[in-house]
Amino acid sequence: MKRLVFLSAFLLIAASAFASDVNGKWIATVASPSGSTSERIFTFNAAGDKLTGSIINQSVAPATFEQPGKPVMSGTLKTQQGNPQEIVDGKLNGDAISFTVISNMMGNEVKTNYTGTVSASEIKFKVETKMPEGMKSPSGSPMPQRPPEEIVAKRVAK
Repeated sequence: MKRLVFLSAFLLIAASAFASDVNGKWIATVASPSGSTSERIFTFNAAGDKLTGSIINQSVAPATFEQPGKPVMSGTLKTQQGNPQEIVDGKLNGDAISFTVISNMMGNEVKTNYTGTVSASEIKFKVETKMPEGMKSPSGSPMPQRPPEEIVAKRVAK
């Protein structure tokens, strides 16, 4: 019986340590309702159950460059949108991950909450952004609440 308890405890600890190894860089490709593509680049630093790091948002678009008398160049253009956003209230609990990113949109504080499940090579996130009550768009109409989105981040570097 003692062996079974010890083995169960060992496996639980080992699984927690493995699942919560989030240190490094992760990238999620996100498609907007309009069809454009962007990437969210997550850089995580974990210490025990505490999580810190940042997110960089960048737009991704096909691009073609032409100059008279030279071969046409084509590829993918990636453009960073704004400054990196710091992760706050970051937590790890076994394979569960959660954190918040606070941004400023038209003078309003907007909180985006990320909750997810970590595996060795990916993190499945549910992302919820809550617009402040009474927030208006540049045209003056009320800002609609965004529906939750689900994204998958893939590990790219430790």
